Amino acid sequence: MAVGHRGEELVKSAPYNYEEQIPAGFYDNIHRRKSGVRYFWHDLKFRSVAAGLPRLGKHLDIGCGPGTFIGNYLDDIEALGIDLSASQIGYANQHYSTAVHRFSTQSVDSLLDSGDRFDAITMIELAEHLAPDDAARLFAQTLRLLSPNGTLIVTTPNYRSAWPLIERAVNLVSPVSYEQQHINKYNRDRLLHQLSEAGYGNVTVKTIVGFAPFAAVFGAKPAQWLNVIEAGVGHLGCGNLLLATARP
Repeated sequence: MAVGHRGEELVKSAPYNYEEQIPAGFYDNIHRRKSGVRYFWHDLKFRSVAAGLPRLGKHLDIGCGPGTFIGNYLDDIEALGIDLSASQIGYANQHYSTAVHRFSTQSVDSLLDSGDRFDAITMIELAEHLAPDDAARLFAQTLRLLSPNGTLIVTTPNYRSAWPLIERAVNLVSPVSYEQQHINKYNRDRLLHQLSEAGYGNVTVKTIVGFAPFAAVFGAKPAQWLNVIEAGVGHLGCGNLLLATARP
């Protein structure tokens, strides 16, 4: 990532070190609280992803982190979670590994070389952490990993929503900041275009997660009620996250 100012020489900033700067299990510990704004945010996101997935076949979660999604939302579905962070994978194996739920630091390239195919692939808030060319390459690779009738689901922040303001607030109060992490900023049209360019023939993009999580400061029920209302009107297309569903 590079920055410049009025013709000054571009200066390359240090890449974000995910292994050292995010403690193992950081986001899973938020989920384990089962209350509060951040828990409700992640729960709504994960439920929205799970609702669009087939309930049979093999599942791959790319950038699985501490394994929260597979461990809590895929029940007995055969699933593999991969992540480059050895500490997060170690946490996932310790807390969520089962006979059908596996976690590994293996790469997408190694899966392609082995000939593995999956009926569903998820990339949950991963694309924004990748340089645009790397995200485009990964989208193309997922198409090669999918079975002919497979489904890819991608979520990423919607930068044509209130998300930029929310992100600034999180950067101020959270021990883990997004300032250096989010280097690839999507809106609906750009995400749809990039998935189509990757070779997907059937792509839809909607928005999810509005302001309901913030009602969780008053308890779970107000947050749930507000989410029902917002979901009923499709978040007016202004939900804070994008959710893309893509098929070959």
